[in-house]
Amino acid sequence: MPERYEGTDEASELTLSVRYGEIGENGVATLSSLANWLQEAAGRNADRLGFGEEQLLPYGLTWVLTRLVLRMTRLPRAGEELLIHTWPSTLDRFGHRGYEVYDGSGQLIASAGSAWSVMDIAGRAMAQLPAPLAPKYPRAPRPCEPFSCRVIPRPDTELAQSCPIRVRRDDLDINGHVNNTRYLAWLLETLPPAPALTHGWKEPLMPKLVDITFRAESFPKDELVCLCGPAKTPVETPQDVFGRPAPCARLHSIRRETDGKEVCRALTLWERAPEAQEA
Repeated sequence: MPERYEGTDEASELTLSVRYGEIGENGVATLSSLANWLQEAAGRNADRLGFGEEQLLPYGLTWVLTRLVLRMTRLPRAGEELLIHTWPSTLDRFGHRGYEVYDGSGQLIASAGSAWSVMDIAGRAMAQLPAPLAPKYPRAPRPCEPFSCRVIPRPDTELAQSCPIRVRRDDLDINGHVNNTRYLAWLLETLPPAPALTHGWKEPLMPKLVDITFRAESFPKDELVCLCGPAKTPVETPQDVFGRPAPCARLHSIRRETDGKEVCRALTLWERAPEAQEA
């Protein structure tokens, strides 16, 4: 198991306790909860370093997440104490960022990497980081978790299961579009429900890797369809996560019904088929 990284002046740490409202039917934290924690840690760190939302808003700009990869040994249960460690990584066309999630005993249970774009709020178009803010990025940043592959393949629609989704106002964030964490919840909608919660349960079935790319915005009353189908793991993607095999791959896509526009696409890796859950 990797040791905890001690950090630098560019890194920040966020401590929290997992609440009951953040766990799902399988007794562990949901993927959307995990993404929310990372988002909170990232926002606080960027604001502290001088290139976050607080500094972008006067320019009419904001950060939007364009890609996120999660690698997990497990998800925490209610009441666990966690420490989220985050740092800014490479700045190129995107602002990259790394994360590590530690449990109360100091064990690394998840790591993540992300890419962010600057968006013009009025024009809903990508923009450059303002020149006065760019120098605040670290000059020799620490690398972050790599994405699983260069381009996530499309799922085969003929083999995919589908599920309709209607966007609600409660799904929106401060930027006026669906928050990225909601898509992580919707990705799994096509899968069967988890077994009934019992004492002495086995380790919950959960994806060991989630790599998701965000391709378009969605808004209230949008009618979406979530697709999920089996796939071969992309050739450049390792079939193990933290030394444990994860050979079962699924491809996901969320599309808008009215124009067929793809909102997001994802790859998940599992230790065993997610459709074969046992009660």
